[in-house]
Amino acid sequence: MKKAYFSNRVYKNTIDNLHVDSITHTLFLMNQAKHFSFQTQVKEKRSGKVLRSESMQKTVKQKYQMNDYYTNSAVQDANAMMSSQ
Repeated sequence: MKKAYFSNRVYKNTIDNLHVDSITHTLFLMNQAKHFSFQTQVKEKRSGKVLRSESMQKTVKQKYQMNDYYTNSAVQDANAMMSSQ
């Protein structure tokens, strides 16, 4: 049995500029955090050394000042990219 989920598309010109800026900033930070997490894992794997004193989640959270949800999502995405390589 297949289910269909319906949603309403949100257009940038129909919402307040403050919300658009907030969403844009959040997406930008998420991409930076994913890139940093992935690059750190690559550097650590190549050198065989741990380049940080704390866990990846704590390192990303401190560096980008994000909450736990976004931090964990960024690190898990980087882990998925790493395992797919």
